[in-house]
Parts: sequence; structure tokens; C-alpha cells
Amino acid sequence: MATAVELLRWERRRKMQVRESFSAGLAHFRSAGGDAEAFYHACIDYLVPGQQRLIDQDRRLVDLLAPRVPAAQQADHQAMQALRGRLDLGAKSLKEFEAAAGQYRRAGRTGRADFEAAAARFLDVLVNVLGARSHSLRHLTSTLLSDEDWQHIVDSTPAFTAAEAAAFAAVTAAAPAGAAPEDMAAQPGAPGAGPQRHAT
Repeated sequence: MATAVELLRWERRRKMQVRESFSAGLAHFRSAGGDAEAFYHACIDYLVPGQQRLIDQDRRLVDLLAPRVPAAQQADHQAMQALRGRLDLGAKSLKEFEAAAGQYRRAGRTGRADFEAAAARFLDVLVNVLGARSHSLRHLTSTLLSDEDWQHIVDSTPAFTAAEAAAFAAVTAAAPAGAAPEDMAAQPGAPGAGPQRHAT
């Protein structure tokens, strides 16, 4: 049976694959045109709850870690505060993307260009802001968090696993050639490991 950390890495790898699929598909449809609606809606349905789940997980992680780190370890507390700031920024960006997605659903194809612009801004924040190099908390998570802590952070349930699989399959079915999630590379780490440029 997979550990909570293994489940989390699997989950984040899948989310990154969908994110990269969305980026590739967005570039394809903005350049070549075509019927993008099914693909865009599938990506929205995966990424909106998926990104919110990531934010919630990392907030639970920091909430558990912060009281356990001695006040004298100022660099670590600054790193945790910086992570909180990135999570707040991520939540703001997600809210804006979700609003744009809602408008797109209401407007239909006439709202596609506005949605594509909003999607590009959202992806830029994910990759170039939230994915920028940061101070790693791995030395803290590896020593201060128990298996039970990780289970609380990850909060994986059979219902979530089933819903995630269905949403992932929907993106795969609607993706243009060469942009399926399975074709995308992703190398996530656990929360607090320090994000990579290509792995938020």
C-alpha cells in the first residue's frame, strides 16, 4: 500500500501532467483554431479543484510545521512565511481563473478569446511565479512530520481517487494530438521540498 507521501507525489505528478497538457493544448488551439471547448472544459474541471487541493495541502503542512520549528531558526520561519505568501498568491490567481472559466461557460464560444488570455495568465503564475526556486523545507518535513501528519496533509480518500481518475480521463479523451497528459513529463516533490521551474 502506498504511503501518504507517495500518494501525494503521484497526485502532484498527475496535476502537473494536466497542467502541461493544458499549456500545450492552449498553444495549439490559439494557433491552429479548431473545436477546443471539450478540452478546455475538461482542463478547468481538473485544474480548479486540483490547484485548490494543492494549496490546502501546503497550508496544512505549514500549519503543522511552524509551531515545531524553534524561533531561533529564522531562515526556516522566513521560508515558511514566504510559502504562505506564495499560497495566497496562488489562491488569488486561482480565483481569477475560476471566475474567467465561469464566464467562459456562460458565454460559450464567443468568450473563448477572453478565456484563453486568462488561462495564459494563470499558467504563467503557476510556472514562473509559484514554480520559481525557493528555500527548501525538506530538512524540516523529513524530521518533524510523522506518517500521521502526512496522512492529514494529503487527505486522500477513495472518493477523491475515483473523481481524479475520471477527470484525468476526460482531459486525455479531449486533448489534441501530442498534448495528452500521459505524454507530458513531470517530476514533483513532496510539499516543502522546494518547487521546481517545471513542477509547481
